[in-house]
Amino acid sequence: MAMSEKEKLQWRIWPMKDRKKLAIFVSVVFPFLLVVYLTSGIYWTVFSIIVFAFSLGQFLTPTTYILDQEGVTVKRPFYTLKKPWSAFKRYEVDKNGVFLSPFSKPRRIEAYRGIYLIAHKNRDEVADFVKKIFEAKGKRSEK
Repeated sequence: MAMSEKEKLQWRIWPMKDRKKLAIFVSVVFPFLLVVYLTSGIYWTVFSIIVFAFSLGQFLTPTTYILDQEGVTVKRPFYTLKKPWSAFKRYEVDKNGVFLSPFSKPRRIEAYRGIYLIAHKNRDEVADFVKKIFEAKGKRSEK
């Protein structure tokens, strides 16, 4: 089954908009920040907020994924990552999305080199799109 040249898949996720996750985040982070403020002062509290912001950036900000014939684009507020399909040799589908790996066999460092496409609600659609791309390019896949 051939894909048309203009076929594209795009979706946006923002975990913080989920009320349950937001409630857990608030119930854990704010008490921690209060304890830091009461025991160490305002400077360490500000430092802690900065550390939280950088480490939880994927949770706090929206991410847009775009898949097309050219490759994968991941857009976040402060940067955009774009990789061609030729950079990936394998994919794996799990319950939360699709992982694109630059290695033909699993390796320990692939988590740092690959791209994980978070797709809770449209996982099957994303997996089908990636499968079609891999089949069109003649690449190996793993499920």
